[in-house]
Amino acid sequence: MNEKDYDEQLAKARDFHGHVCGGIAIGTKLAMYGLELLGMPLNERHKNLIVFLEIDRCMSDAVQSVTGCSMGKRTLKQMYYGKFAATFLNQDTGEALRITDADANKKFKDDETKEEMIVRFRSTPPEVLFKVEKVKIELSRGDLPGKPYMTTFCSVCGEKVSDGRHKLFGGKPICKSCAEGSYYEVID
Repeated sequence: MNEKDYDEQLAKARDFHGHVCGGIAIGTKLAMYGLELLGMPLNERHKNLIVFLEIDRCMSDAVQSVTGCSMGKRTLKQMYYGKFAATFLNQDTGEALRITDADANKKFKDDETKEEMIVRFRSTPPEVLFKVEKVKIELSRGDLPGKPYMTTFCSVCGEKVSDGRHKLFGGKPICKSCAEGSYYEVID
């Protein structure tokens, strides 16, 4: 991983996100490292790659920009753990690597400007910035990329539900929001 590649990928992430911040700077390096460890070249589409993000902050945009994975392609999975971490899964080999931002996990850090942080991320070897763990991931049929393997309609609200994301009550399909409650409330 060289500094020229980092600058190129950081510019892509900046354009995608709208500006450079700490999350974009470290997320770019993390995503590049994940691809490198799996032997996947930059700037290529990797149909066999799925990335699981554990945070829904700026870092996520950098990972999406660098890897080309997206929620719409079902190759980017949002886990909402609030951690600066991502897992890279090669579907063809089953190899999965969880990469955490060891730098973010330091409880006592010196104050530095954004520019100083970017310079440090550019020049610091990734093995110093990140912790890597081999992990195992079991994907259900409903989590795989591609067309929905099944669809049904909720017997309560009538809305279409894909990929087995419904529950059965009395043999009738019910969507999760009708069964468990939703993040929204319909108002008249």
